[in-house]
Amino acid sequence: MDGSDGEAGTGSGDGPELCDLCGVLAPVRDLVVLRVPDSSAVAVDSRLDGERLLRACCEPHLARLAAAYRCRPFVTEELWAGQITRAVRLLGPLDEEEMYERVVAMTGLDEEQLMRAVAWQDSHGHPSGPGPG
Repeated sequence: MDGSDGEAGTGSGDGPELCDLCGVLAPVRDLVVLRVPDSSAVAVDSRLDGERLLRACCEPHLARLAAAYRCRPFVTEELWAGQITRAVRLLGPLDEEEMYERVVAMTGLDEEQLMRAVAWQDSHGHPSGPGPG
């Protein structure tokens, strides 16, 4: 791997992990990893938003995974929509005005970015309004 789309290396967990390509359980000492850009990836730690950690049992599998992500466009609005969803879930039930203010504070997004994210979400079959219930 040339590492141009992220940082390649070995896994750092304690136990074996699944290969993202074939599903085999790989010992940590054999695991290869690469961090790649992915606008659908929203992490618990917001500093990792927009990056996906690929795990593979061998270099050829990691290369195939990385190639697939190189073909996937990075859509900023998709990332923002994920960040908004995470914020709403963490905040729980609030009135509309308080929710808006708290989401802006948590995400750092401005009104235009919020509107673009909602439009993206709505156009991709993920309605932004309240769900059933």
